[in-house]
Amino acid sequence: MRTKTIKPKQGALTTLISAALFSLASHTVTASDVTVTKTTAPIAAHTASHTLDTHIEHLLAEHHLPGLVLMVKHQNKLVHYNAYGKVNVKKSKPMTKDALFRIFSMSKPITSVALLQLVDRGQIALTDDIRKFLPELNVLEVDGQPHTVTIHHLLSHTAGFGYGGGLKSWVDIRYLLANPLSRGNTLDEMIDDLSGIDLKFTPGERFEYSIASDIQGAIIEKVSGLPLDTYLTRHLFEPLNMQDTHFSVPKGSEHRLVDMYEYDATTFEEAYVFNKDKILFSEEGADSDYLNKPVLLSGGGGLISTAQDYSNFVSMLSNQGKFNGQTLLSEHLVDTMLSSKTQGLDTHFMPRVYKGVGFGYGVGVKEATDDLRQEGTFFWGGMGGTIFWSDPKSQLEVVAMMQVEDGWVALEKWLIPHIYTLIDAPHLRAQNANTEL
Repeated sequence: MRTKTIKPKQGALTTLISAALFSLASHTVTASDVTVTKTTAPIAAHTASHTLDTHIEHLLAEHHLPGLVLMVKHQNKLVHYNAYGKVNVKKSKPMTKDALFRIFSMSKPITSVALLQLVDRGQIALTDDIRKFLPELNVLEVDGQPHTVTIHHLLSHTAGFGYGGGLKSWVDIRYLLANPLSRGNTLDEMIDDLSGIDLKFTPGERFEYSIASDIQGAIIEKVSGLPLDTYLTRHLFEPLNMQDTHFSVPKGSEHRLVDMYEYDATTFEEAYVFNKDKILFSEEGADSDYLNKPVLLSGGGGLISTAQDYSNFVSMLSNQGKFNGQTLLSEHLVDTMLSSKTQGLDTHFMPRVYKGVGFGYGVGVKEATDDLRQEGTFFWGGMGGTIFWSDPKSQLEVVAMMQVEDGWVALEKWLIPHIYTLIDAPHLRAQNANTEL
């Protein structure tokens, strides 16, 4: 799940997605907006954590995978945080907790929150026509008929935009020819390239993963008067203590950007589990485009981050928009963001990966319980191999970062049962109940 802004591979699964679209815990740690004080954990809890470590190490070794950083919070407490494996399977450099990952489409929920902040302030409304803020965008048409695209349509990816890729329709070909997501485009130039391309369907008719999040970034710039990176830093990253989340790697941190691998699966179904024979090296961190600031500030797929940073963002949403005593988004709009907007609609690729799932504003939302995650769980991933989910009913938050393009499907499906086994241990529940904050 990402936009094609850097060195995309040509495997069949990437074509599908781009056309559619995806040591033990420290004893003293800071967990979102609470600090867990050093405690002596019961031996059984230590064993449960160690067992998870062992399973992850076996997964990496069995499938020749690069390393992983995993952060798990339960009942608002950090219960597991570790780095595993190596940055490159053929080198000795170990994965570290502060490793920087290309998070691709996990940028989308962040951009959605930023746009919703403008709704909170009364600067825009969910019912507003997007051309109110982007008048240079040509009238949007389907089969020659003009249509209105609203902020709601944009946030829920029901607007009728696409990503391009493939030769299935003239609209997809137009995206390929125009290349609005060129890394050398400004957001204004992106809108100019997009202008004149027909919508793929009538707004609100169905869901299709698309360039909509990048258009959100352009609106944020127009309404706030700030470059997108400046807006995100001031209004999200600084209050959330997300010191390592940027559109490029800061000078002095180049060594922290991990190497990239890819999973050369040809279908979603093949991608459900890892196959060591199809894990291929793709890019060294030292050679990445992300070492240089792009012209395109892609709200749909351009950010780098760490597990700790992104966990802070997830905790804010899990705590009704609050973090460290600050309210970043109103409870009403958090609830709106995290509720499905696609019930009864065609949801494009999602049924091939998830059951009982809809889409809210920038996130997937569980509409039913069928894989241990409860109804109301919100989640998403990045096609580079990063995932997160928050299960409010289970009081569980998970962020996992690996850098294997198209590996997010297998990673999520493998992790779900292991994480719920961890938090379901009676000794861990007792530890959480008794830990003093």
